[in-house]
Amino acid sequence: MSEEEQAAIVTRHATQHPSDPSLQREKLSLLSNTAGPETVRKAFKESMKHCLKSDLSPEDKADVIAIYTGYLEWESDESTLKEVDGIYKRILRETLRQDWIPELHPTVLASYYEFLLSRQPETTVSHIAILEPIITTYSPSHEFYQRAFDMISTRSLNPEEDLRKVYMRWRSSARNNRDKVGATLQWADWLLENGEGKKAYDAVDVMRREVRGDEAALAELEAGWISVMEDANGEVESSEGESGSESGGPSGSESEEDEDEDEDEDVVME
Repeated sequence: MSEEEQAAIVTRHATQHPSDPSLQREKLSLLSNTAGPETVRKAFKESMKHCLKSDLSPEDKADVIAIYTGYLEWESDESTLKEVDGIYKRILRETLRQDWIPELHPTVLASYYEFLLSRQPETTVSHIAILEPIITTYSPSHEFYQRAFDMISTRSLNPEEDLRKVYMRWRSSARNNRDKVGATLQWADWLLENGEGKKAYDAVDVMRREVRGDEAALAELEAGWISVMEDANGEVESSEGESGSESGGPSGSESEEDEDEDEDEDVVME
């Protein structure tokens, strides 16, 4: 069976169940490779309209998110930069108004941020300058900041300074102490991984004083900080172990030779 024939069968079945995210996702995946742009665009829009609803299972929610991000990726290949920018803004308005899938809007927003970054030359990109309008316009959630932090950590030419600014904005906009703790632990983890142990400790200590009246948040901070330090120590020990195994003690054959020499010496001494 050809891919076109398979797409036709799946499309007929999916048409009978327009609000089934799994079926729609499968249909869209096949259509993206077999149908014309207008057919694919129409199918994506219809699927997003029908599948975004209440009472979705976790699996259905994941499929809906994949449909949205799949549509945006497809448009990025098919449309001009200006058109894609407008599509993102429209989708962001739509996802901001819904509360059935809390993860949907942060995921689309993170995708938009990545799209904006991709439009800038690698040597001149200003992560914070691009991030500021997003913060002002969309008041991003904790989940968005987590994704943005990870993106900047791997792409910035000056990661510590950029991440420090992101962390300060993240912490100041946090909606509760738990989110503040999460931001601090992610920042401290990055600092430890990059040899800035004192700065990591200072960041945690400041947060410790800030949430000391909140027992749950304080407990989460302490447990998270212990976990971060254990992970950092584990990486160091692993690295030292590998180094030791490469340049460590004598090999088995060398040890056997040494033992043979000792035995020869004993014979002579007798």
